[in-house]
Formats: sequence, structure tokens, C-alpha cells
Amino acid sequence: KQWYQRRVAITAGGAKFGDGTKDVFEATLICANGNVKFGALNNNIVWKAYRGLSENYQAATENKMGKVKCVEIKAKDNDMWMVKSITVTAGSEKTYIYNTDGSFLTSDRGDGKDVMQFCKQGDSTYGLEITTANKNWAGTGVNKMDVGVMLSKRNTKTGGNLQNTFVRGKIDHFILRDLKKFGNSKNGMPDCVTLTVRESDAWLIDEITVIQGKNSRVFKNKDNVWLVSNSSKGQSELRICYN
Repeated sequence: KQWYQRRVAITAGGAKFGDGTKDVFEATLICANGNVKFGALNNNIVWKAYRGLSENYQAATENKMGKVKCVEIKAKDNDMWMVKSITVTAGSEKTYIYNTDGSFLTSDRGDGKDVMQFCKQGDSTYGLEITTANKNWAGTGVNKMDVGVMLSKRNTKTGGNLQNTFVRGKIDHFILRDLKKFGNSKNGMPDCVTLTVRESDAWLIDEITVIQGKNSRVFKNKDNVWLVSNSSKGQSELRICYN
């Protein structure tokens, strides 16, 4: 009998100590031809799902289940878990999924949601080059920063999450996979980029370059807006549109 292995790698947020978890959650992989139940993701043997790190969970089925569509996770205890991204591996094929909602998973509904579905958005890949300004204090220090990225054009929005420490004057490169495309063109480009930070040091971006296929588009922070989670020192969201 042949078994088909599937692995789910879940990355927790890295901005806050409470982003990780040591409690039990349940996961189900939703595929085109059925579901794969991972059962309890038991994190209390050791602190497995630690903040900012990726943890692997595995399950096997007798049947091929087709393309991966979503991962559903249910909270069984009160402890919160900030899931930032999920990579599903089936054979040689990988599917990339992001928490674009930004909510915590927890059975206490006052602090988050007890059930969340994280779904694949599309088949397009985008490169990002983020240039931190070459000014005093423009970088983010030694701690990893969680950055939400949303690309948009008219009614189409798609995005993902990054984790990084940003250094003054440095260009950092990222790849976001399995996102939506813009328009009918294979190399369609977004009109706007929105970055969101949480629990962060102040960060000053010079520009963001979005790359899709052979096309690229540069978004400049012309107003020198600082990104920071403390609202008295700046703003936690920066939206830049191309013109």
C-alpha cells in the first residue's frame, strides 16, 4: 500500500513573546479532492511553535488529494497563536499560504478567532526589494520585525508576510509566492503597496521595488513616513501608490 505524505510548516509571528504557543490546536488540510486531517498539533511537549520560528507537522493518506486549497486550524485552549505563514509540501510540490487577516488563533474569542482558514490566493510570484533609508535610526535594531505586505490594483488585493531585521541603507530581497495576478497580463503589476507593522521599532523606508516576471515598478516613500507600532512616533501602516 502506498501512502502519500504531506507536511505543513507553520511559522509563528516574531514580534511579540506571546506570538508562539505551547497549547494544542487542530489542523485540517483542504484539498481539491478531499481533506487531510492532521489532528492535534501538540505543542506542549516542548515549546514547539515558538515565536518567529517554523514548526513541521506531518500526515499521510492513501489517496492523492489534488491541489492544496486551504489549511484550517482550530484553537482548543485559551493560549493565543499568531500564525504568519504556512508552507504545505506534497511530494515535490509546495504551496505557500499567508495570514492576511492578522488575527490571533485562540479559543477566547475576545482575543482572536477560534477557527481560521488560511487559503492559497493564486499562482503568481512577486519579488520585493525594500530599501531602508540611509539616515540615523532608519533601521529596526536587532529584533525581527513582522511586516504585512498588501499589493493592490482597483478591486484586486493580494499579499503575504515578511520577517526580517532591517539595516540602515541596506536593500533586502524577498519572494512572495502563490498570490493573485493583476489583470489579464501574465506580468501585471499592482498600483499600490501597503506595509503594516506590529510591535516594532521605528523604521524608515526609502523605496520598494515590486518585480513580476520581467516587469518592475518602484514605489518611493516621498513623504518620509516612519513606520512604528507606537502611534505617537509615527504610523503602523504605510500605503504608497505608483504615479
